[in-house]
Amino acid sequence: MIPKKLPPLPPIRDLIRVYGLSANQKFSQNFILDKNVTDTIAQHAKISAEDDLVVEVGPGPGLLTRSILDAGARRVVVVEKDSRFMPALQQLSEASDRRMAILLGDMLKLDHMDILKAHPALPTLPTHISSASDSILETDGDQNQPSEDIWTPLDDQNATIRLLGNLPFGIASPLLIQWLKMMALREGIFQGNNKVSMTLMFQKEVAEGIVAPPNHPERSRLSIMAQSLCDVKIAYRVSSGVFVPKPKVDAAVVHFEKKAEPLMPGSLDKLEDVARFYFNKRRKTMGNNTNRMARIAPEVKPILDEWMAEGKWDMNKRTQEVSTEQFCALARKLERAQVKIPLT
Repeated sequence: MIPKKLPPLPPIRDLIRVYGLSANQKFSQNFILDKNVTDTIAQHAKISAEDDLVVEVGPGPGLLTRSILDAGARRVVVVEKDSRFMPALQQLSEASDRRMAILLGDMLKLDHMDILKAHPALPTLPTHISSASDSILETDGDQNQPSEDIWTPLDDQNATIRLLGNLPFGIASPLLIQWLKMMALREGIFQGNNKVSMTLMFQKEVAEGIVAPPNHPERSRLSIMAQSLCDVKIAYRVSSGVFVPKPKVDAAVVHFEKKAEPLMPGSLDKLEDVARFYFNKRRKTMGNNTNRMARIAPEVKPILDEWMAEGKWDMNKRTQEVSTEQFCALARKLERAQVKIPLT
């Protein structure tokens, strides 16, 4: 079945006015009101009717959600923490021909099985919410059961999933780290043989750091973690003037595709610890930082002595000059030795 296009809908500006919505600085909110921008984001996410599930985090009043639905998505689950947006999202759900479900909750705390098992939201506001947060919208009656041909059970072990979000700048990095760790361990929506790509909006400097190659001034712990697991690229740059209210910085959309052969198999915890240690003193040479680790954690010294003797990296280089592959190689060696890395 080819999904229908959305019917004509009120402009987002009108919905914001009618429902008295304003950006909440507590949640680092900034709205996009130009559908040409959100259509471009959906295009870079490669959304199609062939996808099994599209997950959007932080839809707000729902403009990017409209673009996702217009791109042909058959099953969309949006996760929104701010209950003020529920009326606008319910209206969109009704117009979507039951292709959209709404979860009210904090994505950092949400059980991903709620996403995989979500059902379409109803064309009316909920009469009951099972808890104050992290809940599927519910109402009384039997009408909340979708027709089988539209919302069939999801094969949650072999699904093609797109994860999108105009992420609040204040929590974008913690969300990304959580998702990368879950992807590495095949947890949550990343479980089984699910193929999950991510298309996410960040502050420009954060986005540049995520994709930064060696020698780039924005290279960071986040660069190492993301590039160990995914092929990453900046897909789209977004001017600050697009947002309401206008933030102080521009933004950029980063697209993530999981590598066929990750550089750091299994948990990313050791790699994160290694990268954090070295990037905490990013202007020091690798030799200086490696000797510092050996002094702070004597149990690590024999491994580091062997590492330096093997000439695995140039000790005269600075942290940002070292490749992701080299960081992963050291992290794998320390992981096998089961030693604890100091965090300072």
